[in-house]
Amino acid sequence: MKKPLAIVMVHQGAELYGSDRSFLSALRALREQHPDASIDVVLPEPGPIVDHVARYASRIQYDENGVLRKKKLKARPLGTLANMARAWRRYCRLFERYDVCYVNTVVCVAAIAALRGRRAGGYVHVREIPSRVALRVFRALLRFSRAALIYNSNATAAAFRMPGTVIHNGVEVAGNIAPVPVRGARPLRLAIIGRINPWKGQQFVLDALRTLGRALPLELRIVGDVFPGYEAVLGQLRDTAHACAQSVEIHGFTNDPAEHYAWADYALVPSVLPEPFGRVAIESFASGRPVIAAATGGLTEIVTHGVTGFLFEPNDAQDLLRVLKHALALPDDDYVRLSNAARACYVNGFTVETYMRAIAQTVQAPHATAADASIPHDAVALQRESR
Repeated sequence: MKKPLAIVMVHQGAELYGSDRSFLSALRALREQHPDASIDVVLPEPGPIVDHVARYASRIQYDENGVLRKKKLKARPLGTLANMARAWRRYCRLFERYDVCYVNTVVCVAAIAALRGRRAGGYVHVREIPSRVALRVFRALLRFSRAALIYNSNATAAAFRMPGTVIHNGVEVAGNIAPVPVRGARPLRLAIIGRINPWKGQQFVLDALRTLGRALPLELRIVGDVFPGYEAVLGQLRDTAHACAQSVEIHGFTNDPAEHYAWADYALVPSVLPEPFGRVAIESFASGRPVIAAATGGLTEIVTHGVTGFLFEPNDAQDLLRVLKHALALPDDDYVRLSNAARACYVNGFTVETYMRAIAQTVQAPHATAADASIPHDAVALQRESR
């Protein structure tokens, strides 16, 4: 009797931001493609993602030391590298037991390095465009691993310049789509949704607005949180928001941002560095809302200027303000056309079904199964297992 397929999937986060949700969709795709498979998931720690992972995974394990965290590396470089080496040895032993090893994001450094000994069945899903120095390090790591690469955009693939498959992320929208808002004479409503981080551009937008006074009637919502240890970034954001003449609300992270998309006229994606993909833009399209975005990275593969939203030069406050003034002056009929085109763009190319189908076709086991999927529950020396 043929043994069930054994799959292990490694992820770098435990929340429900964009990469977390894309990981969940990949997990679901492999579960639906291989309903009898043993699918184990390794996370760095417990968190909001766990309940969602549990729907599809056979087992959840935890190991925080294999993920490269810049803050930890700066604070304790030698200790961090020692922990990374120990995690690499654990992953080497772990991966011997599986037919397919899928690693989500390049910051799962120990797991990627452990793929080196595999003949086939090793995959790394590349979702980042690192800085120049970091890019060289990650490219060397990926070459060393000999893994098959999956990129989330053509922009990410172009940055790494290594062979791989481009699969655009897809999103799933639950419930009814909110009606297209008719603005009339009220202020323009903008929503920035996602991780609060200097390169994501929240501070850039507030700095630009602070120079305007009341010259531009708009309301802004910023929705998201910072990584632990970066609370000062959020504090600076709040201080700048108080100095703006416009209405600026800062909301914490939410598992379901639907109410914020429904409130907004546009999602604003103001990334000051190249955006590897831009999942928020797709979520906005799915909600029937056009997008105002920095013309950088994967966002240019999503937003068509004047058709599904507007693009501006990244990190250029004057060009951002020019685009905002144009959006403010846009007649309601033209806005409705943008909104309808945005929704059609999502339906035609960025649904979760499209994404899952591509993942299932790409992530394949080698012809010969590598190991018995019935792994003893205590056989893997990772830190903790789910109860």
